[in-house]
Amino acid sequence: MHIYFRGDDLQKLRLLSGLVLLTFSGTHFLNHALGLVSLEVMHQAQAWRTAITRSVPGSLVLLAALLTHAGLALYKTSLRTTWRMPPWEFVQIASGLLIPFLLLPHIVNTRVAHMVFGVEDSYLYELKRLWPASAWQQSTLLLLVWSHGCIGLHHWLRLDERYRRLRPLLGGIVIALPVLALAGFVIGGQTTAEIMSDAEALAALKARSHWPNEVAGAALEQWRTLARLAFAGLVLAVLVTPVWRWWRSDRHSGTPRITYVGGPSIAIEPGQTLLEASRAAGVSHASVCGGRARCSTCRVRIVHGGESLPLPQGAEAVTLRAIGAPSDVRLACQVRPTADLTIALVSAPRTPGPVKITFEEVSEAVAAHARARAAGRLVEKASTEAGVLMAWFHEQLGGQMPTLPTDGTTLGSLRGGRIDYIGEQAVAAAVFTMAHDDVSLFIIPRLILQSDMIRATHHGYRVLGWTDERSYYLAVTPSLLADVESLSGLSLPVVRATTGQAREGVMQETERMADEG
Repeated sequence: MHIYFRGDDLQKLRLLSGLVLLTFSGTHFLNHALGLVSLEVMHQAQAWRTAITRSVPGSLVLLAALLTHAGLALYKTSLRTTWRMPPWEFVQIASGLLIPFLLLPHIVNTRVAHMVFGVEDSYLYELKRLWPASAWQQSTLLLLVWSHGCIGLHHWLRLDERYRRLRPLLGGIVIALPVLALAGFVIGGQTTAEIMSDAEALAALKARSHWPNEVAGAALEQWRTLARLAFAGLVLAVLVTPVWRWWRSDRHSGTPRITYVGGPSIAIEPGQTLLEASRAAGVSHASVCGGRARCSTCRVRIVHGGESLPLPQGAEAVTLRAIGAPSDVRLACQVRPTADLTIALVSAPRTPGPVKITFEEVSEAVAAHARARAAGRLVEKASTEAGVLMAWFHEQLGGQMPTLPTDGTTLGSLRGGRIDYIGEQAVAAAVFTMAHDDVSLFIIPRLILQSDMIRATHHGYRVLGWTDERSYYLAVTPSLLADVESLSGLSLPVVRATTGQAREGVMQETERMADEG
């Protein structure tokens, strides 16, 4: 299963409803941007949009998407047992909770007013009501909605190589659309204010739009207040639920303990996932997708106590099957221990490895090799066939197609490979046996990391890095031979430029030496 479609049914519903709402918001903001042209063009575009969004099917889809997305977000928030999380995840949650306080009154003023009192809520009507008194509220709402949606979209797509290639273009669109929408809103608001300064024009607008009278205005005001209070009550209930759950639980009897290989040992609260426990205890634990069981970066190896865990189900089972994980590997974001466990982290981003060196990419590669070697997990996919291994890498990395170096680069006998991490970036790591030692060859897309050739010797670890047209390669071996180039095969890394130049012509004087030995 492609990485885009992993996750349980509730997560897929939340994703689908979010995409519907983001599409609606994006077209609405494009409509705003047309204010830079004229009010007439804004109204024409609005007529096309509302022909879809205010039809019976369109209305039902939007209502279902809004209720589903908000309901599932509140439900997931109520299950949290810790608020330690990456900054992006906190921003997304906070913006998601703030949006309804600004959005619900807007819905009452437009859709509800139209349905109940027959108000024709054209752009001219809305701009007159909003500009300038409520302009800052609507501008804040626009930015919150767009930021919330784009954060979610980015962390859904970020594991696909095709998305990474398009990020500069998409980033420009992400910035340009709200800027143009706000500019169109400002120009449209100012133009409307000028037009409505004429009493006859204002009277004509009120007659044409069925402007709410005093009774209708009071009713709409009451409904706006009730909508905000109702949502505030829901948020309060969601935030209190974990506290109530903690109070009801017996925190001092039978509390399971989680022991990490290499330390520390921590108590885990009832209902917590392993990932939440790691975050609460300040243990560095990778999770690219934010605990949605899609990326597999939070996976751990159960060393002791695995018999107390239920078998993987749902999204966890799908993802583990997709990466070909052995039976003792589980997703930390899905496992909720009820008994003592000893676990080994497969990936611990930004955790110091066995060495500390100048170049970050080399340090990460050495640390990753040492962790995998110490855990006995150098190879996750055993294969001596390069084509089979490359196809497996392609499947695990969500469309990324790494290739082994060619043109004379021989690293010994191919054993297989694994998915490892340079920082928080999942990369392919092919494993070879050469001169009775293991070699991890990290294959890193040049879009992620660009570097010159590197030779390094660090506390017995030998590292050699080079590039070709598509990838940057880092070979790591624990060999204690005196010179890295004395290793058969590592002496012939070939880097080809578009003109077909060989290594000497491409590298020239760009070799970096970093020897702490």
